[in-house]
Amino acid sequence: MISREIQKNVRKTLLESNKITIILGARQTGKTTLISQIQKDLPGKKSLILNLNCDLEEHLNLINTTSFETLKNVLANKKYLILDEAQRLSNPGLTLKIIHDNFPNVKILATGSSSFEIKNALSDALTGRYFDFILYPFSYSEISDSDLLTPNTLESILTYGEYPDVFLEPKPELKKALLAKITESFLFKDVLSLSKIRGSQAIVNLTKALAFQVGSEINENELSGRIKIDRKTLVSYLDILEKSFVILKLHPYSQNPRREIGRRYKIYFTDLGIRNHLIGQFNPLALREDYGKVWENFLVIERRKYHSSSLVPPPCYFWRNLNGSEVDYLELVEGKINAYEFKLKKTNKIRFPDTFISTYKTRPTLITPANFRSFIYPK
Repeated sequence: MISREIQKNVRKTLLESNKITIILGARQTGKTTLISQIQKDLPGKKSLILNLNCDLEEHLNLINTTSFETLKNVLANKKYLILDEAQRLSNPGLTLKIIHDNFPNVKILATGSSSFEIKNALSDALTGRYFDFILYPFSYSEISDSDLLTPNTLESILTYGEYPDVFLEPKPELKKALLAKITESFLFKDVLSLSKIRGSQAIVNLTKALAFQVGSEINENELSGRIKIDRKTLVSYLDILEKSFVILKLHPYSQNPRREIGRRYKIYFTDLGIRNHLIGQFNPLALREDYGKVWENFLVIERRKYHSSSLVPPPCYFWRNLNGSEVDYLELVEGKINAYEFKLKKTNKIRFPDTFISTYKTRPTLITPANFRSFIYPK
């Protein structure tokens, strides 16, 4: 069993606040397993818990209502309501709002597989009524705290990613088969159905194009021309992919827009196995031309996982000026900029941008395979 880093804070929020607690994340990241573990630790009799999986028709029909009387009967003598895949409700925001406002003694823990779907439904109805956490695939930190860490773990993660089923499968060929299944069933089925997009091939082509551009700045006009869709549609598709936990965007930081790039952003994949499957690349890392980009993607997403258990994670950026000088990653913490540069090897030839150092009064920290652990899970 690999313990999940967000479990402690999810449980604390559920028990100690009067808010709804929501766990968001892609399918197959372990949300159902996580809430099962949390449920085992809840105080009181198990009869006080109503655990419903909204993927099951019988469970969905039981709770899929905005009727006060119906909900009163369903929740009678219950202290906890656990709703798995809550986005399946016809109106999840309103249903949860009614329960929250009218049954204050019922603690609510809900999960959702699509931020795009569930947050749109929750944003208005549940304003100020919930805390949300994101559950990503396993993190290197979580694996390190288990007994599954080996000398080959890092290379395996950079090649096959950290989806639980994929990571726990020892055979490379079966890892590839599982990645193909996750990609086809989740990415090209669930995402398309949840977002109700018609141009399915366009978003497939877009996702594959993004897989080749990891860590590069996105030119929306160039990309829309290549995919043969208009820019407005492209932006919409990128938003869907981000809110469905396929990609994440890293935006530029600037206090001087005239001299620094302020519009283009970078794209990273939330799982490297999915990314590598999309481009059909599973060769040994030492033989790959994209090894540096894979390393950068790994560090960015692992840092994001580290912050995922926080209710208020720090904003993160990259920096680049018009002369081409760049810093890979920044975090803004209590008004202070923490800057980092990612490299595969430590070398005396690395020179950090003088303009950045003089403007922001900070010097980037170099992150390599020799010291990355202190960056992705500082203790």
